[in-house]
Amino acid sequence: MVENYSWWLIEQLKNKMGTTSDRKAGLTLEKMNDGNLGKIKRGERHLTPEQALYIAEQCNLDVGEVLVRLDMEKTKSEAVRSALGNVLKRIVGAVACISLTMALMMTP
Repeated sequence: MVENYSWWLIEQLKNKMGTTSDRKAGLTLEKMNDGNLGKIKRGERHLTPEQALYIAEQCNLDVGEVLVRLDMEKTKSEAVRSALGNVLKRIVGAVACISLTMALMMTP
């Protein structure tokens, strides 16, 4: 997992917007200001679930995976982080299974 997942998400939003400006990307997020943006960049703060959801939708990322990874980033407990990692593996596995099934159904 990316060490600073919240910042990684902001970088994805910047790429989607075609900008290199942290501030420009931050202005599109609800309740975001320059101070909060700096704290996220330094790893002192995290995105809210609503902000992460917005980025996931804008960047066509899997919403479930984004929210689980955000929770993994926020938790201080290694046991909780491990449990969330297991949930994430199940989500990724389910998506892969559904994709394979859909592809097989479309094959003549």
